[in-house]
Amino acid sequence: MHKMNRCHVFVVNEKTFPYHLKYRFAGTTAGKNRAKHVGLLADIARTRPGDKVLFYLQKKGFFGVYEVDSDHPFVEPTDGWLQTELGIPLIYRIRIRPAEIYSRPLSEWKAVDELPERARDIRWSLIYRKLKGERGCSYLFPQEWKNIYELIKFENENRCINVEENELLIYECKQNLVITKPEVSPSYEGSSESAHKHLVPVVKESHLQAWLTWHIGRNVKLEAMIPSQNLVWFANEVYAGAGMQKMDILCIWDNGSAKEYGIFELKGGSIGNNEISRMIEQTRRYIWWVDNYIREQSDTVRVVWIVRELAGKASEAKKLLQEEQDKGVRSVEIWVWKLGQDKEPSFRKEESYPSSS
Repeated sequence: MHKMNRCHVFVVNEKTFPYHLKYRFAGTTAGKNRAKHVGLLADIARTRPGDKVLFYLQKKGFFGVYEVDSDHPFVEPTDGWLQTELGIPLIYRIRIRPAEIYSRPLSEWKAVDELPERARDIRWSLIYRKLKGERGCSYLFPQEWKNIYELIKFENENRCINVEENELLIYECKQNLVITKPEVSPSYEGSSESAHKHLVPVVKESHLQAWLTWHIGRNVKLEAMIPSQNLVWFANEVYAGAGMQKMDILCIWDNGSAKEYGIFELKGGSIGNNEISRMIEQTRRYIWWVDNYIREQSDTVRVVWIVRELAGKASEAKKLLQEEQDKGVRSVEIWVWKLGQDKEPSFRKEESYPSSS
C-alpha cells in the first residue's frame, strides 16, 4: 500500500484537551454508560500508524500536528482509566505522538467560515462536521489537510515547538498556547485490549462498515475488491451534498498520472428491483458530487455495491455506466457478502459492468 496522505480531526474541550496532551492519546465517546457504538468504532478504525492527527478544541480552533502511534484502536471499559477525570467515557482510543507541534491554533473562522473564491476549495469535510457535529473523529480530504497544514504554519510564522521525546506538553488556556515542560510525559496506563472484539459478529450494515475500515489495506481477502496497491486515502461516512447524504466508504487510488475514486455503497439485506432503482439514483448523486468537487478530468470513478443478497435485476445498474461515463465512471460492480463460521464476512463478485472504452 502506498503511503497514506490522511489526517483525522478529534474533537476535545477545555477539560479533556490537557489529558490528551499529557498522556498522548485520542479517542471517541459513545455517550454515557454505553459499552460500544459501532458507528464511532468505524470512524476510529480507519486510523493507521503514521496518519496525522489534529485536535479541534471547541470554541478555540485546530491544534497539531500529531501522528497515530498505535497499530489498532483499543477499547477502554466505560468505568476505566481516566473516564471520571474526562467526564465522558472515551471507550475507543488510539495512541498518538507529537509530530510537528505549533503553539497557536488555527481558528475555526479561518479553517471553516472564511470561504475561498472557488467552491472546489471549500473545506467541505469541516463544514459538514460543523453542521452535524455527530462524530468525535472526522476525516479530511488530502487537499483539505494540505491547506489546513499550511494555514497552521502560517498562523505560527512557520515556527514549531521543539518537543523532545516524551517531553510533557501542556495547554495554557489563558494564553491559548500549547507549551512544553521539562518533565517526562507520564505513561498511558489505560487498556491496551484491541477493539476488534466489537466488530464481530458482522450482522448489520454498520458492522460491515466498521469491519471494512478496520481491514482495508490490511486483509488479503479484500484485495480483489479494495486493492491496497496505489491506495492513498479512504474514509467512511463521507458527506456528499447539502442534503447531508453520505457515501458509506470512499477510496482514492493514485497511480501517479491520475486518480481513481471508489464509491462503495453497503447494504445489510437483500436488494430487489425497487432497492436497485433507489441505489442507482442515490449513487448517481454521489458521482455528481465527486465530479463537481474533487475529480479532475483524467480521473476515473469506480462504483461498488456490497449487498447481502441480490434479488433484483442487476443489469439495471448498467444505467450508471451508460449515463455517467462523462463523469469518469468506468465500472459498476455488485459484490455479495456472507458470514463464515468465524462471524466475519467474505466477499464474492456477483456482477461487473466495465466501460466499453
